[in-house]
Amino acid sequence: MNMEDLDTVKPDPVTARAVTGGGPPPGERAEGPGLLRTVGEALIQRYAQIVLLVLLIVVFSLATPNFATRQNWTSLLVSQSVIALMTLAVLFPLIVGEFDLSVGYLLGFCAMLGAYLTGRGWPVGAVLVAMVVCGMVAGAWNGVLNVVFGINSFIATLGMGIVLSAMTLMLSNGAILTTVPGLAKTLGRGYAVQVAWAVWIVAIVAIICFYLLQHTPVGARLYAIGGSERVAFLAGVRTGRYKILAFGCAGGLVSLAAVLQLGQAGSVTPSLGPDLLLPAYAAAFLGVTTYRPGFYNVPGVIVAILLLAVGFNGLSLLGVPFWVQPLFNGLALLVAVLAARFVARRRSGERRGPA
Repeated sequence: MNMEDLDTVKPDPVTARAVTGGGPPPGERAEGPGLLRTVGEALIQRYAQIVLLVLLIVVFSLATPNFATRQNWTSLLVSQSVIALMTLAVLFPLIVGEFDLSVGYLLGFCAMLGAYLTGRGWPVGAVLVAMVVCGMVAGAWNGVLNVVFGINSFIATLGMGIVLSAMTLMLSNGAILTTVPGLAKTLGRGYAVQVAWAVWIVAIVAIICFYLLQHTPVGARLYAIGGSERVAFLAGVRTGRYKILAFGCAGGLVSLAAVLQLGQAGSVTPSLGPDLLLPAYAAAFLGVTTYRPGFYNVPGVIVAILLLAVGFNGLSLLGVPFWVQPLFNGLALLVAVLAARFVARRRSGERRGPA
């Protein structure tokens, strides 16, 4: 399913130089009556979320003494590690103009697979490798269904998600499994240099994804496919292979999120996963308005995740009801889509110029 179907943002068609190498298409130069206004508009467009994040931190720090504590921030960052990896996962299909609705079900399946194999006496290393391999294979298969068989990604990934849900039930027989690999517990709950391993993992993965997407020919071609698959194909990009690669990367990142989830929870339920889909996409859409407006990007995703986490955490400490979290995520998703449409229309108007 293309981004045009939801009237959200779609990257501009790429130039031949961006297709063959270098970084993604550069942002267009703003035009205005004066340098000050141009710089101000650019700062507002690129860094408004960062300003809002800082304001929320200041407000909640003043409103409750429990917010700015080390314990609260450690808990906040660790609790968002799984969502962060899930959001980075959905970023890859979104960049090539597709959706992956199976990521939530895939997380549940990979976590259940890890608990199941551990209970059967598999070595820890073999369990983790099996989880990652299954995640990448499932993701790549989504790409095959879309590219080779021509099935709309929305339908293909939804169907794949239902299949994964059934396989999760088959492995668990409807029960909660508590057999967790020791290394998963270390990665999910342990600390290194007084920082949680989960936070280190998210930081390392985010840096790798940022470099891959922003500073390599692979990233440029992924953005090119999202901008115009036909133009990218005519420029010599093997679009099918890169789309399968994008789905495979998504599956691999989801399997890594499953490892952290399994280690943090210490158990896995058959219903795990689907409820994480909405927060992941909310952060992905919200991130499109930050750093490089109009493009899905890693820094924007990280800022969006922190913004959502800080907002809900601060409200929770102030005593809001438990149902505020899904309400907050839903409203954030709507605001993100509206903001993305505004940025897209503004960019389109700047390209056309005055009538």
